[in-house]
Amino acid sequence: MNRVIHRMIIIGMIQAGMLVPAKGQTDLDFIYGCIADGELILREYLEPYARIIGSDMNAGWYNTARPHKLGGLDVTFSVSMARAPVTALTYGISDMELNGSVDMSSTVDAPTIAGAQEERPRITYSQQVDLGGGNMQEVEYASFNLPDGTGYDFFPLPVAQLTVGLPFGTDVSARFVPMVGLSTYGEIGLWGVGGRHSISQWVPVVKRLKFLDFGIQGGYTKVTSSLHVLVEPQPTVEVDPSPGFDWDDQFIVQNVEGWTINLIASQTLLFITFYQGIGYAGSMVEILAEGHYPVQSVVGEGEDLGKTTYEIVKDPVSLEFRNFNDLRLNAGVRLKMGVFTIHYDFTKTYYAVHSVGLGFTFR
Repeated sequence: MNRVIHRMIIIGMIQAGMLVPAKGQTDLDFIYGCIADGELILREYLEPYARIIGSDMNAGWYNTARPHKLGGLDVTFSVSMARAPVTALTYGISDMELNGSVDMSSTVDAPTIAGAQEERPRITYSQQVDLGGGNMQEVEYASFNLPDGTGYDFFPLPVAQLTVGLPFGTDVSARFVPMVGLSTYGEIGLWGVGGRHSISQWVPVVKRLKFLDFGIQGGYTKVTSSLHVLVEPQPTVEVDPSPGFDWDDQFIVQNVEGWTINLIASQTLLFITFYQGIGYAGSMVEILAEGHYPVQSVVGEGEDLGKTTYEIVKDPVSLEFRNFNDLRLNAGVRLKMGVFTIHYDFTKTYYAVHSVGLGFTFR
């Protein structure tokens, strides 16, 4: 797997609270061959993790429909984990309109980042060069197997959340992690806001049923990360048009947004609360390769005819993954022991999500 993909995986794993060893190639042939192909391949390759991140971010907002009283608060630490289905572990290469020549003699499917596969299709890039006198020669300048996956079809996202009670049966929640530097790699930060309002207080019949609560809840979360990479021309380049060029401005930037709105209910019996929710969730994942990158080609004229070279391309990759209007179904249980709480819930949205958490609650 090439170095850019390695860094993208690291970003995702840091966001998810776990680091795993990525395996595969160590060069950058996908970007040297053709930027347009690289975007198509990366879109299919990274899509499962974009869906996982979006599903994780919209989970863990509530474990009861009853808001805090004025001045009440709780601090909850939860971990949400979405898992990609089997159908998201591979993607078909035969229907993709690529500029390179694809050898599918071994397999027609390639692994996504969530899958793993020893045999993978191979892509070759070449260019026809007229050497003079009608002597046309095919010059190959890039050839590589499609990248392998990590073999991890899930990862957990840890979140710390503070909720404070306001007047009129309402409370607000905040999630926040300031921008944290990751050694020489880059930085990452998270923030989110949410709110919950009691519907029960406005319905006299329900208001008299002390064990039953209904409410409406919404939340928005954003994660921003930036990771430094280094992509230089391959050693096989024969003609260097920009010797000594400084490639130090290269960053992989990832912006992830998630939002949800839900109608929620809960039933409290002594120290046990059962809760349910139905609503909509959405997410957007943006991945950008910012800076200057070398894209290889073949010299088509002059004294260096037929030799490999490169051109410098600025901000070559821009990907966006959108999950809008996904129906969200949620059910869970919470145990309250004094000021301590523990909860578990299951959410069915674009991907299924399991969430567990511990908390301290007052009023």
